[in-house]
Amino acid sequence: MTSARKVIAAAAAVLAISGGTTAAAGAASAHVAPTQGSVHDSQAAGWHHLWGPTKITASYLNHHGKKWVSRSFDAHSARVIGAFRCWNGGDHSKARLRIYNVETHKWIGDSGAQPCDWTMNYVQNVGGYRDGQPLRFVVTSVGKAHTTEVGAFSAP
Repeated sequence: MTSARKVIAAAAAVLAISGGTTAAAGAASAHVAPTQGSVHDSQAAGWHHLWGPTKITASYLNHHGKKWVSRSFDAHSARVIGAFRCWNGGDHSKARLRIYNVETHKWIGDSGAQPCDWTMNYVQNVGGYRDGQPLRFVVTSVGKAHTTEVGAFSAP
């Protein structure tokens, strides 16, 4: 497993632990703790919880063209990760998370369509982004819409 994947896995732990509590969701400086033997402390300590988890209901998605767009935000970093999952996908439905750079009008990250099976999925910006540029996350349902949870993390 690559270091980036290990860091992403550690970031998922913070997302799962915060579980939607307002105190944890508001903590912009929540540090990601490394899992045993998986990530160097210096790498894991750099990831910060920006926002989320935000739950997007199936009803909302169905009434908005199976699409949800976050408000613009600044990651205060050159690297950003989106974490998302959806559930109740026994019908083979999928969800997709993309990162949009509002200033340049370009997509800078794409998870591709991932199954709605409770698995945490991730997307990281791949370039085309400078610290200070506004970003938006766009969640799209592929097939039947299901409740989807999404959050954002950054690194220095």
